[in-house]
Formats: sequence, structure tokens, C-alpha cells
Amino acid sequence: MSTRTKLFPYPEQRALEDAAFEREVVPTRIHSLLLPVWKVTVQATVVVAEDYDLIDRYLSRGIAEAGLSTTAELAGFFSLEPALVDRALRALEAVGHLGITEGRWWLTDIGLRSVREGKRYEVVNEDRRELYFDGFGSRPLPKFCYDPTKVTLLPPDDLPTGFHGLFTRWSFDPAALPALSAHPDRARLNLPERIDNPRPLGPPELGYLPLIVVRGASRSGRHRYLAYSQASGEADPDLGALVESTPDIARSLEHEQRAANPEHEEQRARDWIARNGLTNHRVARLPNGLLRVVLPARSFGPDGPLPLYQLGSFVVRGNGFFQPWSDDARLRQRALLSRTRSLLAARSRADAGQVWARVERVARQLEIPGLDRAKLRDLAVRSGAEALVVQLEELDRDARGSHGATS
Repeated sequence: MSTRTKLFPYPEQRALEDAAFEREVVPTRIHSLLLPVWKVTVQATVVVAEDYDLIDRYLSRGIAEAGLSTTAELAGFFSLEPALVDRALRALEAVGHLGITEGRWWLTDIGLRSVREGKRYEVVNEDRRELYFDGFGSRPLPKFCYDPTKVTLLPPDDLPTGFHGLFTRWSFDPAALPALSAHPDRARLNLPERIDNPRPLGPPELGYLPLIVVRGASRSGRHRYLAYSQASGEADPDLGALVESTPDIARSLEHEQRAANPEHEEQRARDWIARNGLTNHRVARLPNGLLRVVLPARSFGPDGPLPLYQLGSFVVRGNGFFQPWSDDARLRQRALLSRTRSLLAARSRADAGQVWARVERVARQLEIPGLDRAKLRDLAVRSGAEALVVQLEELDRDARGSHGATS
């Protein structure tokens, strides 16, 4: 078992399948990367928001909007007892909303923010947390990267073999902290709205985030880099954008692409063929560049050397890969039914639409055109898969019920 397989909870070919059959990107290479990450321990202010007391709200707005600044001016404007106004102003001063200079009241930053947003913000204590930024541009990483049950941030002295450790020449940019505070989507980047003014406690530490990156070409011919974390076998848009927008990473991966030897990749496919005792095969490269090992139908299934689920998937060898294939349409239909059965068995309470989207993706992967629910049910009926027919009918009912509930 490769180190990549040990670190990731899903097989590496799943990333290739997602790229090819979900993202419509023809994969050309697969890379195991270690992304340098700055781990910054910060202390920040915790702010809670409550509804304003009526008098506090009007007094604050009087200062902010009407230019009133003395107790007497405020009491007169709102027709309130000066003693009552003075007590309310002293209470706002105590929670940091007001300051007073030579008898004139003024709003602090948190007081101004409270008036602007219509909430009574109050600093209650200090928060200490770790924040992650990429090692090239000090860009904040998405929140799921902080979940230790899904993602591993590796220390520099314990890096696995089989991965390409990226080198960064950039130090951490301190301006990244105030930029994160001002980010409109900061909660998704692990800085909730109630946490303000993060300040570093000590120097940043360098760690490494394992990634699978699939290089490929879109339909328009543009080079794409799709990034996959340990958390999911689906491409992450934030990490993919980070990889694509970082010249240091792109240059490194393009160098590997130029150094790739197609003949060497084809020889790896032939070595795999020999190791599995496969006969009557041919190695073909499709017009889009994808390498296929085309085999007779008898090579797949319980009586053949290869499991049926391997048909149309990928075999990864180093940074290259190839696709085991058969031109037998009936075999591919059988493989579709087998994978549909597996998807339905693992369905649990998954949304019917999501399950059907997965079935459609498998159909694209196996090059079964024009698939709809009726055609899939017909294939199951003709194959004698009675239990699967019942499951498909139930899936169809659930899909119609869900559509009716949302329409």
C-alpha cells in the first residue's frame, strides 16, 4: 500500500474519476503534493452581539447621527431626565461604546460598529486559536482544513515518502491577519464574525498539507489543476484556485509534465498486463491523450482476473495512469448495474437526486449514452435483477416526491 493510500481515506483513482467524469477535465497527470502551510497562533477579541436597550440605541444614534455630544444636549433632544441619560451614558462607557473628553461624549470603534449594524456589540473575553495560511501567498485556508479527524497537517520533521514536498521562498505576511478580519466570507475561513483583531502570539510555524492534484485539460483546452484534500474525493474549489494561481506550484508541476515519457507510461501498462496474466489486449491512446488498456469481456468479473468495478476506472502508477477498458457494451451495462446496486446499498438517507447524479456519472464513465431512469430500469429487468428493479422503483418514487415537495 502506497503512502498516498495510507494518508487518504479514499483510493487515488477516485480523484481521477471526479476530474474526468464530473468536472469534464481530461486528466493527464496525478500528483501527490505537500503544500507548505503557515500555522499562526493568534489571540483575538471575542465580541458578542445583543439587541440594544431602547434608550441606549437612541442615545448612540443621537451622538452618531445628530452630532449631540453632551448629557444636556441628549437629555433635551430626547426629552429625558438628565440623571437617567447620564446613567445610560455611563453604562455605555463601561462596555466600551463611549468615551468622554472635557464633558463631550464620543463613540468608540465598537460603538460606531454597533450603531451601523443595529446590534449592541460587547467585548467579553479573549480568544486563542490557530489560523492556517498557504506558504506562498499567505492566503487563508478553508475551515475544513482544521478538522483533525479528516485532515492531517504534517510537521516538517515527519514528512512521508512518495510525496512531492513543495518548497516556499516566501515568509508569512503579517498583513494576512487584518485582511482575514476584513474578508466578507471569513467564517468559512475559520474566523467567526464574533472574533475580532487577531494578533500573533509568537512566530508562525511551518507545516505541510497533503494534497492530490490532478492536472488536465478542459474542453476549451485550458490547463486545469484540480486539488483534492483528505476530507473529500471531490475537487475543492478553494484549494484548486490556490494551486492554479500560484506560479511556483504551476511551474513545478509543468516541469514534471514536460519530463513525462509516454513510452515509459505505456511500458508500465504492459507490465501491469503481464503481472495480471491478461491476454488478447491492446494498449491504445485516445485522441484526448488518455491511455487505455482494452481487454476482452472475459477479463472482468468473478471468472476473470480483474474485478468488474475496475472496468472504466483507472490504475495509477507513479504520476501516470491508464484506464482498463472493454469494447463489449453488454459488459459495460452489467458493470453499470453492479455499481448502481452498490450505490443504492450505501444510500442510507441520501437524497434521491444525489444518488441519481452518481448513477449518471457512472454511465458517462462507462460510455453508456442516453441513460434515463426508464432505460436503467429496463436494463435491470432484462438482466433478471428483480431486487434492483424494486430499488430503482423506490428511488424513482422518492425522486418524484422530492420534486413535488420543492415545486
